[in-house]
Amino acid sequence: MHKRIKCLAIIGVLLGLSSARGDHRIGDICRIKGQEENLLHGFGLVIGLKGTGDSDMKATQRALAHYMELLGHRIGTGQGGQPVTDELKSVKNVGLVYVTATVPQGGAQQGDLLDCNLSASSAKSLEGGYLMLTELKGPVPGDKKVYALARGYVALDDVSKPQTGRVLLGCQLERKIENEFVTKDGKLILVMNKDHAAFQTATDVERAINQEPDFISNSSAQEIAKAMDQVTIEVTIPPSYTERPTLFVSTLLSTRLSPPQVNTRVIINERKQMFAIGADVEISPVAIMHKSRMIQIGDQPASNEAVAFNPRGDTSKPKLESLVAALNLLKVPAPDVIDIIKMLKHKRALFGELIIE
Repeated sequence: MHKRIKCLAIIGVLLGLSSARGDHRIGDICRIKGQEENLLHGFGLVIGLKGTGDSDMKATQRALAHYMELLGHRIGTGQGGQPVTDELKSVKNVGLVYVTATVPQGGAQQGDLLDCNLSASSAKSLEGGYLMLTELKGPVPGDKKVYALARGYVALDDVSKPQTGRVLLGCQLERKIENEFVTKDGKLILVMNKDHAAFQTATDVERAINQEPDFISNSSAQEIAKAMDQVTIEVTIPPSYTERPTLFVSTLLSTRLSPPQVNTRVIINERKQMFAIGADVEISPVAIMHKSRMIQIGDQPASNEAVAFNPRGDTSKPKLESLVAALNLLKVPAPDVIDIIKMLKHKRALFGELIIE
């Protein structure tokens, strides 16, 4: 027995906006360039394991030998003066781990504590371990600055995955990390979220900013926003906010958007058998044969075995969402509806953007 189609008809704006009522903000679909999360990372050692370490691995032996030397405990050296790590093979309670910590978008101050995540390079389990003091550096290659130090007892998030763990508030910032968002020439860049990036949406954002009364200067009629492409909008901070950039950003991101003119995007998730349909997606008159039933779209005369589909009864093109609603009443399963939509696009009978995830 066929299941009823699970169809989510998005009446709002799939090209960047989520509602036709104008109750969405610029901050819902954009972010300020420079206000991104930052990753700190480094390699460290976890000790105190229950015989599940990886000291038989050369990299772990070298790291442990180096750590011991830093603490003043020298081990034997070979002819070239290099540490002889063979004596560390029998150490079974230590493991080499990759350590990461995420600095939030707003940055962090010296002394702030963050959670850090651990992933074993070869150890079988990190259960019961303790992360030795580990230096964390920035994501840019070649940057040798130490931004944070991490240490502490390891907690497993999932016992079925003992090779990964977390040290709660185990990362302490040693440097202030500040994300600049205003350029030297007094501008900032809005970046569209990838799910909303479109030329029409960028233009809508530009228009909303330039029409905002709070941003209009009496001394200059120059527009402050300019859409550079479908992803970025350049905004010049108006004179009244020059000394208060934070207030300007807050007001900017809270600016309301007007409804867009069109909504012509169709998104299909084949794995979950779900799809979202824009309210303005039109289709051409066409006949579709589905198993023993033919569906005729438009004003074509229906045969005895056909189901005529023209919800408006006028000369305008039918909407895809209306077709899907009709197929839903016929209890056509979701995989078949997805195939029909793809066929419409293939036959150039679907007027809109089709995105398959």
